[in-house]
Amino acid sequence: MNISSKVIEIYRKYYICPHCLGRCFALLGTATTNIERGNSLLLSITMENHDLYLSRKKDKEEVALVNLRILAENARFIPAKKVLENEGIEYTLCNEIKECYLCNDIYLNLQIYIDKAKELVKNIEFNSILVGTSPDSEIINREDKFKAEFNILSSESFKSHFNRVVGKTISTELNKPAEFSNPDILFLYSIGFKNFEIELIIKSVFIAGRYNKLIRGIPQTHWMCRNCQGKGCEICNFSGKQYEISVEELITPEFFKETQATDSKFHGAGREDIDVRMLGTGRPFILELKSPKVRTLDLDNIETRVNQTNAGKIKICDLRYSNKKEVIRIKSKAETSRKTYKVLVEAEKELNLEEFNKNIKELKEIFENQQVNQRTPTRVSHRRADIIRKKIIYKIEAKQIKPNLFQFIIETQGGTYIKELINGDNGKTIPSFAEIFESPLICKELDVINVDY
Repeated sequence: MNISSKVIEIYRKYYICPHCLGRCFALLGTATTNIERGNSLLLSITMENHDLYLSRKKDKEEVALVNLRILAENARFIPAKKVLENEGIEYTLCNEIKECYLCNDIYLNLQIYIDKAKELVKNIEFNSILVGTSPDSEIINREDKFKAEFNILSSESFKSHFNRVVGKTISTELNKPAEFSNPDILFLYSIGFKNFEIELIIKSVFIAGRYNKLIRGIPQTHWMCRNCQGKGCEICNFSGKQYEISVEELITPEFFKETQATDSKFHGAGREDIDVRMLGTGRPFILELKSPKVRTLDLDNIETRVNQTNAGKIKICDLRYSNKKEVIRIKSKAETSRKTYKVLVEAEKELNLEEFNKNIKELKEIFENQQVNQRTPTRVSHRRADIIRKKIIYKIEAKQIKPNLFQFIIETQGGTYIKELINGDNGKTIPSFAEIFESPLICKELDVINVDY
């Protein structure tokens, strides 16, 4: 069966709009839009059958007349109506107003979908868009049944056609280009035959920088109360938080104010313990600001305001725009980066300088550029898997402050448990400094002084 015959067979049973007729033969090419292709098919078939009618060959004339009536009455194609009227041939239109069997005239009323999308982004800053569609199962099932019934193999889907036509129009009317890999705005339509909804998905803004934590006693990120899991109880003074404030909570308010984001997520290149300061050039971080209404930020001004508000607590620097790929990268490098720590250690027994120097010489021989085995420390075993981590110690420097008080500068692979490297954690870290000193050692103060990413 050729295309002309197939079109006539379709209209014998169903009315479909020119958009959907063009979709039925979309994969056959011709570099035309679906509506152009649909109207061209109807016009060419009308002309073909008019020519047959004019031939006055009885068998062909009768077939042509039937086809012209189908095009006029069922397809409601105006040129076919004009042909019949000019030839003085009667035809009958059904009083019932027909809607397209495949799209229910959605494609003939696309402006309502476009106007709704434009309304949603009226007060939002963005540079690119993309349209996505989730058609109702009734639309998909009807389309599948239709294609099977008429053996249509070259059809374009409802979803693909809608995305392209609506996306192109929104892009033109908003003067924003389409971006297929990572758009600022995604209009996600959920469409049924009688109704539709639009979910607006706004790409996050990612801001990278470094932070210093200048005081002890605050975590990197918000911790929910262990007792109530954030609901609020007497233990947490009904705050829902384990700790009153965090680095994350000190940094984010100014960014929220500027972007009008709905939520955020703090991504750190590793993290230090609550009682550990982050000094030196700071720890890399990326702040993900979700569903922002504003994307263009004065980062220098925000940096100044954050640092003035939190003077003596935290400090941020080197702010710049980032992306999701960099978040993944800093997370993946957390265990392979190099980090340098300054540790103040107290020994149970006093050492003279000669004994101390002997121990340090042995430490260097045993640890520098060597691997230690660290089983999950006792202090974090309630929230970390019980595994053995193999970590490299690159360099150790030391000085004696008092007979039983020492300072170490230790450069290690990321993820090394420094406190346990010092005290051994009852044999969970092997070897440990305590083994070499043959004395219990206590980590009095610990600071991160460099994070090398």
